[in-house]
Amino acid sequence: MAFKLFKNGDDLYEQGNELIKRGEFSKARNVLQKSIDKEGGEDDIAAVQVALIDMMGRLDDPQVYANLVNKLKALKADELDFGLTHIMRDPLLTEAELTYRKVGLLNQRAQKKDLEAVSSNLQTLAQDFQEKIGNEHLVIQEIFNNDTTVTGTTEFFNLMAVSYEALSDSVVWESPSQAAEYEQIAMGYRQQNGQSGSANEARVRAYGNTCRCWICNRIASGEGIHFYSAPADISPALALESEDEGTNKNRAPDNKHIYICRACYSGVSNRANEIALGYHQKAMAELRATEARLQAEIAALQREISTLRMMRSN
Repeated sequence: MAFKLFKNGDDLYEQGNELIKRGEFSKARNVLQKSIDKEGGEDDIAAVQVALIDMMGRLDDPQVYANLVNKLKALKADELDFGLTHIMRDPLLTEAELTYRKVGLLNQRAQKKDLEAVSSNLQTLAQDFQEKIGNEHLVIQEIFNNDTTVTGTTEFFNLMAVSYEALSDSVVWESPSQAAEYEQIAMGYRQQNGQSGSANEARVRAYGNTCRCWICNRIASGEGIHFYSAPADISPALALESEDEGTNKNRAPDNKHIYICRACYSGVSNRANEIALGYHQKAMAELRATEARLQAEIAALQREISTLRMMRSN
C-alpha cells in the first residue's frame, strides 16, 4: 500500500472536509488553509469553510460575519457542504448580511447610545428578516448550536421586542409611564415568540408604580429608577400615621420597607460613603502608625541583640 509522505492541495482539501464531518474544526481549519495555500480542491469553498470555522465561539462578533460575507461573494458555486450540512450560497449570504447588522445594533443597544435611532433600525432589520428569510431556519444557528427553531420570523419578533425595550430605556428618565407602555408592547412581541415576557411585565409594574418619599414627601414614579424600596424598622405607631395606598403610599404593605426618592436615596448613600471612607482612612492611618512603631521597636531590638553579640565575642 502506497503512503503519501507529502500531501498535495487536493488531498488536504479532502482531509479538511472529513475533519469537519468529525467535528474536529480546529484541525480542519489548519488543513483547509494549507489546501488553499497549495491551490488544492475548491479554494473559494475552502475559504468559506474556514470563515465558518472562525465563527465558532464568536457569534456576537460582527467581524466574523463581515468576513463570511466577503468569502461568500467570492464563491463561484451556488452551494457547498459544511460537514453534513448542505448550504445554499445565496440564503446564507442574506443571513450573514442581516446578522452582521443585527450584532452591530445589539452592541449599540447595550451601550445605550442613540436609542431612538437604534430602535428604528432594529424595526427595519426585523422586517428584513421576516421578508427575506421568513419561516426558513437560520443556517448558522443550525451549524453551531444544532438549533433549527430560530427562523426569520422568530428573529422578527425578537428584534421588535428589543426595539421597544430600547425605546423604553430612552424615555424612562423623563416619562416612566411612557416607558411602561413600550415595555407592554415589547412583552406582547416576546409572548408571540413563545417567551413569557416576565422581565417586561416586571418593568411595567415597576415603571407604573408611584409613591411619596418617606423622607422629603415628594411624589415619584418608576420604582428602581426614580425611587427605591429600602428595608426599615417601621413601628406600629409610624405605620398608622403613614400611607400604604395610592400615590400617597410611602411604605410597602408589609411594613418592612419604606419608599425613598432617588434624590434622598443618593444623598444618604453618598454621605454614608463619605463617612465610611473617612473611617477607613482613619483606620489605615492608625494601622500605618502602629506598623511604624512596631518596625522601630524591632529595629531597636535588633541593634541591642547585635551589641550584645559583639560584647560577648570580645
